[in-house]
Amino acid sequence: MSVSAIILAGGQSRRMGQDKALLTTRKGQSLLSRTVRMARLLTPSVWIVTPWPERYRRQMLSAFEFDPAFELQFVQEQLSTPPHGPLGGFAQGWEQVSSDWCVLLACDLPYLEGVVLQDWWDELRVTKDALSMASLVPSQKGWEPLCGFYHRNCLPGLHRYMLKGGRSFQGWLAGISVIPYHNVPEQMLFNCNTPQDWARVSFSDQIL
Repeated sequence: MSVSAIILAGGQSRRMGQDKALLTTRKGQSLLSRTVRMARLLTPSVWIVTPWPERYRRQMLSAFEFDPAFELQFVQEQLSTPPHGPLGGFAQGWEQVSSDWCVLLACDLPYLEGVVLQDWWDELRVTKDALSMASLVPSQKGWEPLCGFYHRNCLPGLHRYMLKGGRSFQGWLAGISVIPYHNVPEQMLFNCNTPQDWARVSFSDQIL
C-alpha cells in the first residue's frame, strides 16, 4: 500500500487577518513548512493544494532543496462560485495523486506530530476491512476531516456528491465507510484560526 500527503492551503485566513500558512514560529518555520515537514516523515510524496502556488513555491523549495528524494509538488486549485471549500480542494488534489491512500492535512495544524501519523498509518496498513474508504478521528460534529487518511476508492463517490451540489465534508463522510482512530492527541487537531490562537501557540515549546 502506498501513501501520499495532500496539504490544503487555500483558505482566505479572514479571521487571522493574514495568511495563516506563512505565520512563522520562533524557530523560523512557517506553519505550512512545518506541516510539510511532518508529512515528509510519513511519505516523500507531498502535494500542496492552493489557488496561489507562487505565493509558497520559493519558500518551500528553499526549505527542502537538500532532500533529493522529496517529491514536493503543487496543485493549482481552481476556485468556483459558489466556493467548494476544503472539499473541493481535496477532490482536486486527489485527482493528481496515484497512491492507494492519502493523508489529508490542513496547513494550520501547529501541533501536528509526524510520529503519530506514522503510527496511524502502520495500524491502518494491517487493517483487514477492505471496504473502508477512510480512517478518521471521531468528534462531536461527526469526524475530523482535515487530519486523516482516505483511500482512493472514495474518489468516484466524492465526485458524485459534489456534482449533486454537496459541499460539506460531514455530509459526504456520512455516506462512506470510515474506520475510527482514537490514538491522536486532542491538541494535535487544533486549528490556528485567530490572532489569539496564534499568540497562544506560537511560543510553545512543542512548536519547533
